[in-house]
Amino acid sequence: MTDKRRVLVRAVAGEFLVTFLFLFVVMSVGVNFRRANPTEADATLGGISTGFTAVALIYSFADVSGAHFNPAVTMGTIVTGKVSVKKGLWFIGIQLSASIMATLWLQVVFPPHRGFNASEIAVVDFGDKVVIGRAFAMEATLTFILVYVIFATAFETVDTNNKVLVKPVADGAQKSATVNPNGAGREVTQDASVGKNLTIYTTSANSKSGFAPLAIGLTLGFLCFLGGSVSGGAFNPARVFGPAIVTGNWNNHWVYWIG
Repeated sequence: MTDKRRVLVRAVAGEFLVTFLFLFVVMSVGVNFRRANPTEADATLGGISTGFTAVALIYSFADVSGAHFNPAVTMGTIVTGKVSVKKGLWFIGIQLSASIMATLWLQVVFPPHRGFNASEIAVVDFGDKVVIGRAFAMEATLTFILVYVIFATAFETVDTNNKVLVKPVADGAQKSATVNPNGAGREVTQDASVGKNLTIYTTSANSKSGFAPLAIGLTLGFLCFLGGSVSGGAFNPARVFGPAIVTGNWNNHWVYWIG
């Protein structure tokens, strides 16, 4: 096996595991709460558990697969060229497979309750008296917020100040010197007649990705507080795919893919 293929296999396997774990935890929280309180839903519990789970898993798998666990995110990386089409399609296929496995595993660990099995409880659908147009708009909005935050933190860079000390040159009124703080070269001019060290500030493109898991996790958490009563608040096609496959309930399923 070539190194390139080995890296791809590792990434695909990692994406399967991170998607399975994320969806299993998210769906388990909902199922567990519904078993205890069959007539209520708790967005706060869902938001907190989703956010914490996302932070932990992104930190754990970011260097393995990128920890997408969402076909919408993977499609964004394909369109922007950050992931090859081949790798992206592998990721989407494995995410959907992980969704099915996570849903089936729910049925293994949670016994039927009051005539419903765990996979049926995990199905996502619209709220009461919600028309398709409103649900579509809500899903599109939530997905846009999530994908924007991911791209803004995990893939973008920010200019930050770097303090650079330049010593005076030995001769000449003015000499130029090239400084290279943190790999960012800047041409600066220093007046030797001053006879003192000169402090300047330069900028370099330092990655924001170190904060990405926290930002993405918090975003996933607060998005759970939004839209649940309208579209069900999935903002992840993989979240709805597994339960739809296992239960055969495809009601309004296309909205979660197109939105």
